[in-house]
Amino acid sequence: MFLLGIFGLLSTNLFAQEDATIDPSQIKFWIGDGESEAVFIVNWAEPDTALAWGYRFVGENVVLKTIMDDIAAADYRFSYEGASFINDLHFNDGVLDLSLVEQGWLTYLINGNSTWDTYDVATVANGEYVKIGDTHCGTMIDPVNWIYVYEKEVAPVYALGEEAMIDPSEILYWVGEGENEVVFSVNFAEPEDVCYAWGYRFATESVTIKDMMQAIADVDLRFAYSDEPSPWGGMSLTDLTFNYNEVHYELVGYNAMYNLNGVAPWLTFDEQTVVNGDFVKWGDYTIATEIAQWTYVWETPVQPVTAFEGVNEVEAASLSVYPNPATEVLYVNAENLKSVEIYDMTGRSVMTTTMSTIDLRDVEAGIYFVTVRTDNAAKTIKLVVK
Repeated sequence: MFLLGIFGLLSTNLFAQEDATIDPSQIKFWIGDGESEAVFIVNWAEPDTALAWGYRFVGENVVLKTIMDDIAAADYRFSYEGASFINDLHFNDGVLDLSLVEQGWLTYLINGNSTWDTYDVATVANGEYVKIGDTHCGTMIDPVNWIYVYEKEVAPVYALGEEAMIDPSEILYWVGEGENEVVFSVNFAEPEDVCYAWGYRFATESVTIKDMMQAIADVDLRFAYSDEPSPWGGMSLTDLTFNYNEVHYELVGYNAMYNLNGVAPWLTFDEQTVVNGDFVKWGDYTIATEIAQWTYVWETPVQPVTAFEGVNEVEAASLSVYPNPATEVLYVNAENLKSVEIYDMTGRSVMTTTMSTIDLRDVEAGIYFVTVRTDNAAKTIKLVVK
C-alpha cells in the first residue's frame, strides 16, 4: 500500500498549482516484483500527454534509472536516451509517437518536488511517484529551485497483451519463392476462436500485404478475400474466408483489422509493405484484447495450415459460365461455389461475388476474364459482355 495519502500535492503551501498524478489503483501495467510500489509517469509536450506505469520492488528504495531500465525491458513501446542526464524519452504504440520537442528541456519530480540528483543516483521509496516532464508543457512555480508542475491528467499505460505468434520453423505451407520470409495469419471468431498461419517467401526487398494475400489466394483455393475502395483512401477489406477441415471460417470487414508485428499500422493493407522477418495477423477485434486506443492483440495460439493438395482437375473441367457472350445476366455452373471474380483486360477487378447468378447490367460492354473457385478447384474463362 502507498504511504502517501494524497499524490501530487507539493510539500510547500506557497504554490497553488498541483502536479497531476494518478491513484495506484488505476494503474494498468505493473512491472517488477516485491511489496514496495512506486508510480512512474512521463509528461510529453507535443501533444501534451501524461502516461503512467507501476513499479514493484524489494527493499526500502530503488534507483530511478533501474525503474526506467526495467520498464524499457518489459515494454517495447518505451525507451530513453542518456547516461547521467536524460537526452530524450520515447513512447510509440502505433497510435501515439511521443518524444521531447526539438531542443526540449526535461526535468523530473519526486512527489511533486525537484531533486538535484541525477537520475542514475536519485532513489525512489515505497509509496512515492516520480514524474519526468518536458518543460514546454509544465508550469514553473519556483525558478530558484527549478520546480515545475504538470497539470495534464495522467492516463495509465495499458499492459501489453501477448500477441500469439508462431516460429517460422513450424510453418507447414510456404507460398512463393525467395530468401525473404513473412508469416501471415488470421484469427477467426466464428464458428470458433482459432488462428491459422501460412508462410510467404519473396525475392524483392518488400511486398504489400495485399499482394502477399493475393499470392496465397492464387494457389490456396481454401483461402479468399474481397475488398473495396475505402472512403479514406486505399482499399478496405470486406470479407476473408477460409475453408479448412470441412469448416467454413469467415472474417467480415466491419469486424476485421490487422497488426504488423503486434502493432496496428495506419496504412491500408494495399499500401502497407512487409519485409523479411515480419509477422502479419488479421483478426476479428471482437475477440481481441485492447492494449491501447485502437491497438488490439490476439492471444489464441497460432496453428500452421497444412499444404493445399492442389486443384481437382476433374472438378475444374466442369466449371462453366453461360451465356457467353452475355448481356444482362451471367450464370455460373459450379457445385460448392466459393467465389467468382470478374477482371477486365488490364487485370482490374470489376466484381467479386459468391452468387451463381450475376447481374451484369452495370458492367460495360467488352472482353473480361472470369475466375470461378470452389473448395478444391479453379478455372478462368474468357467472357464477352455485349
